[in-house]
Amino acid sequence: MRALIDSLKARIATATPYAAYFGEVDGTPDYPYVLLWTSTGQLEQHTLAGAADLSDRLGVTMVATTSEGVLSMSKHVRAALVGFKPDSDTWSVAALREPYDSQPIDRDRDVSLPNHGYPCFAVDLYRLRGTPM
Repeated sequence: MRALIDSLKARIATATPYAAYFGEVDGTPDYPYVLLWTSTGQLEQHTLAGAADLSDRLGVTMVATTSEGVLSMSKHVRAALVGFKPDSDTWSVAALREPYDSQPIDRDRDVSLPNHGYPCFAVDLYRLRGTPM
């Protein structure tokens, strides 16, 4: 999973103007940014040989200082991810498809930004599917 996450972070950093983090953001981030999250790799048994296929979700949280900022960044992040095939040394991963779910834009009232109020965020959910190499 580590290689997949590193590949996704690199893709966002090179294909968009946004920094990408996984799990949490250390320190004070520059806005806007992308926060990736997933499990440690949910596996499903699908073969007679007993091999387990990767079948997990990928959360992509887009964070900006305004709701309109989140709307603007969403088209760039989706363009970077849809059709992208994350790299891994242990999994052959399918290219990402359109998000299967998208949560509405909301404000993070746990964080207060000087002169900006509360940051806004939205979450897209993608499927991570792969087979062992």
